[in-house]
Amino acid sequence: MNQTETMGLFCGLAPMLANRTVIMTIAGGVNACLTVSIIPKKVKDDENDVLTMPLCATGTAEELDRDLPRQLREFVEVHAATASNLDRIKQELAAVERADDEARKEKLKGKKTPSAEKPAVPPKPEPQGTLGLFDVAAMSDSAPPAATVVAEVNQ
Repeated sequence: MNQTETMGLFCGLAPMLANRTVIMTIAGGVNACLTVSIIPKKVKDDENDVLTMPLCATGTAEELDRDLPRQLREFVEVHAATASNLDRIKQELAAVERADDEARKEKLKGKKTPSAEKPAVPPKPEPQGTLGLFDVAAMSDSAPPAATVVAEVNQ
């Protein structure tokens, strides 16, 4: 047997205890069986619940002495890998969100600055003074000339 196979319960639990508190409960049951629950506590409030999922093992004292240290080592290894993976995923999501925010800001900034994208507004015509009775250049095509209206009124 190598050293990792002979490692005891608390040596297997020590790596997890470096970063978080663990609650351990042991309850007696029927047929001389015991149930051991090892429950990692949250380190931060926003931490994923998967990191606080308990390890529960039920068996006789002899079975638990033999098998629980190995199961606990695997639990700690998976827990550490999951915590590491979740941290990496959170960092990548935060980077993507920052990049999206920057792209949105650049897009908004780009729309405001160039005047070529805005439609050209024709300049307002300047008033040219008062039109005389026979000045038709500034009138629309639909309105009759002033001389015609005067002529109709005089008839």
